[in-house]
Amino acid sequence: MDAREALAVLGLRPGVTLAEARAAYRRLVREHHPDIAGAEATPRAARLTEAFAILRATAAASGADTLDVTLDVTPPSGEPAPTGAGTAARPAPGAEQQAPRGAVDAQLASGDTIFLHAPADEAFTALFDAAGQIGHVGYVDRHLGILETIVRFESGPTCSLLITLQGRAEGTEAFCTLESIEAAPSPPIQPVVGALVDALALPSQ
Repeated sequence: MDAREALAVLGLRPGVTLAEARAAYRRLVREHHPDIAGAEATPRAARLTEAFAILRATAAASGADTLDVTLDVTPPSGEPAPTGAGTAARPAPGAEQQAPRGAVDAQLASGDTIFLHAPADEAFTALFDAAGQIGHVGYVDRHLGILETIVRFESGPTCSLLITLQGRAEGTEAFCTLESIEAAPSPPIQPVVGALVDALALPSQ
């Protein structure tokens, strides 16, 4: 897939910004969530993730905010689509229990993205544990690198925190999206992402 095809997969035209591409990607990932669109949505979600990874690489290569689709940039072999060993399914109680993990080196890469210095499978496990500390994990797909957690704000709405992982040569990026599931606007995402980073820095119990 090249950058032009990636734009088409996300329903975008040349000249959009990376922020617009990210918004389209996150909207489409939610629409094609297996809980909404059924199990047949899994290949579509994987294609959306691949398309956005290519557009991020294109933007990084050009150094510009506007996507230059004249560049044909694909993620290097060390940057695969999210990986894992599971399949799309809601975890049964206790299904994800495992040995306690140590603290994970994680930092904010931007307001809604966390960078973990760990391979995708280890990053997913750490995020699953940390997400359970700040909310209730409602959906897990290790194969696509998708994790959804329901979080409740004290004097605010209940929200869905959707985390999607992208493997990198030097670690893993976790893209976070927060959306209210009540008849109220979504609050700022930064406090939630900050709480997630704090939880990653502590060993699991």
